[in-house]
Amino acid sequence: MISKKYLNDYRVEKTIDENGRVKSEAVYIGGDFFITPPVTKGNKRLVFSLSVFLWVAFIAAMLPVSYTGAVSYIMLPFICNMLPMYFLTNAAFWLFRENGAMKREQAEKIEKRLTPGSFFTLVLSGAAFLGIAITAIFSFGSYVPGDFIFAALSLAVCAVSTVVFVKSRKIKVVMKI
Repeated sequence: MISKKYLNDYRVEKTIDENGRVKSEAVYIGGDFFITPPVTKGNKRLVFSLSVFLWVAFIAAMLPVSYTGAVSYIMLPFICNMLPMYFLTNAAFWLFRENGAMKREQAEKIEKRLTPGSFFTLVLSGAAFLGIAITAIFSFGSYVPGDFIFAALSLAVCAVSTVVFVKSRKIKVVMKI
């Protein structure tokens, strides 16, 4: 299914098959897009595996029972990580599948989702970790082991999204005619 935004990048070609039926097929006529500088296969795998690790750490942080799980200024930014992490993972998936010339849709998904997704994941998980640090100062006696697990995984999400952000800032998509 082609979205309305990319409709002008396609042309419908009609052909007749061996049974005499008319078949319509969408043919891409838009320009070819390339990533500059070219990203190595190892960096593509790294970005994709780090984005998958973000989800694992995010879900693992929610599992243990913790005092911080009831504090809204900690959980709200951490839960809001889901949307930027989705965009980050989607862009990392398209980057992983990239091999040379891309269509405009794929190029825009990589360019417009990878860096902002990693930046907002960094900011929101950093805000959650800051909330954990503030709460630890004022009510450390009520902490349970699950709070330390949540803090470590929140810091891991922040660190991993920082690595992805630094790597994604170097990626630029250009159109070659």
